[in-house]
Amino acid sequence: MSLKSQVFSIQSHGPRKTKQLFCPPVEPASEYECVPYFYVEARIDFADVRTGHHVTRGYNDLLEMGCLDDDLLWTRDMVLPVDPALLQASKPEGAKVGELPGFVNDETFTRLETQYIQYLLRHAEARVLRNFDLNLYSQPGEGREEFQKRCLEVLNESFRSELDGMREVANRRLERIEQKYLKYDRPGEFQSDRRMTQARSGFHETSEAVAELFLAAELTMEDADSIELHVPDPLSPDLEQAAEALKAGVRRDIQRLMRSYQERVRNIDEYIIHPGLKDLHLVRTCIVWMPAEGRRA
Repeated sequence: MSLKSQVFSIQSHGPRKTKQLFCPPVEPASEYECVPYFYVEARIDFADVRTGHHVTRGYNDLLEMGCLDDDLLWTRDMVLPVDPALLQASKPEGAKVGELPGFVNDETFTRLETQYIQYLLRHAEARVLRNFDLNLYSQPGEGREEFQKRCLEVLNESFRSELDGMREVANRRLERIEQKYLKYDRPGEFQSDRRMTQARSGFHETSEAVAELFLAAELTMEDADSIELHVPDPLSPDLEQAAEALKAGVRRDIQRLMRSYQERVRNIDEYIIHPGLKDLHLVRTCIVWMPAEGRRA
């Protein structure tokens, strides 16, 4: 069975009395001309098994009377969205309406509904954000920023685990530095004891700063270059050089780790959901009288 036949098979209407609605002008007018448009109100239940995405959207569109050529494929610029809150059942004061064209009958509305459904099947879509690396999809109403935040939350446990491994490596490097530069070679000498006390104090502050760096590291989308580590003075030249090297290495490793996770979060594209025929529901079709001037505004 062809698509056109399927569409006709679900549109079975008996004789109908054509309902007419009216849209008042933007600016009040004592008298104005109105022209008729077809009006279609529809609902689409977007549901996708892969993404778990389920959302219902309403469509309220106007169509010019000359759009019903069976061979004409409607494009988006031929369908004019309208706010249903602007429509009213009673004719506004001052509105001048004429007779409907003679071709407007039950068959006309059946053709209208068929072509409109075919239009929705071609053009209606729901766009979902997808993180390909995580196989994660955005939820209805979730913007890119919120989706990225949720991706960060998913990755946080793995990030912290890798960060803990890096901290163990940094702690072993600190132990080697301590063993190499903080030996008590000549106990009892005042100057030596003083220098050693200062060195140990500086080394302790450096150890705390390294620990604080790991504790403060959070997986965000901020620039990883903002990471800073203060190495206190005074330290002996050799010890200071070793501490600086440790600082640079820790900072570089954390930045590299953060960038790798940030790249995984940024790996976002769009997954497009198209409706099937069973997802489309026509709510009503009727005539809307629009002000002749500025009706496309």
